[in-house]
Amino acid sequence: MSQDDLTFALTLADRADRVTRARFGALDLRIETKPDLTPVTDADRAVESDLRDALGQHRPGDTVLGEEFGGTTTLSGRQWIIDPIDGTKNFVRGVPVWASLIALLDDGVPTVGVVSAPALQRRWWAARGRGAFAAV
Repeated sequence: MSQDDLTFALTLADRADRVTRARFGALDLRIETKPDLTPVTDADRAVESDLRDALGQHRPGDTVLGEEFGGTTTLSGRQWIIDPIDGTKNFVRGVPVWASLIALLDDGVPTVGVVSAPALQRRWWAARGRGAFAAV
């Protein structure tokens, strides 16, 4: 894990925030029900697609596991874990308590994590060996 990984994770969170802020409360928000009976929106899918594109471009050797498009869990190598909108039910209802979650595992060990809640204007992040931080 490098400072660059943390910086990149924060950049990914910025990208997620742009999409989610634009779609939060949108009258044309598209909502479907997944097989597990939980909602998924066009915003969930757009965020995960955008982050996967960025990861493919800037971290082509890393794997990705995301809530909406899946992937394979691995305990070797570098893997990014994405939950594009944690709290989709709140997002759909217009309740501002939701966040985008981004993490990096290195050989199965969490090294970077970001929780970005733009509707609350809050963000939390951590990096192994560097501590945890909040911007409120």
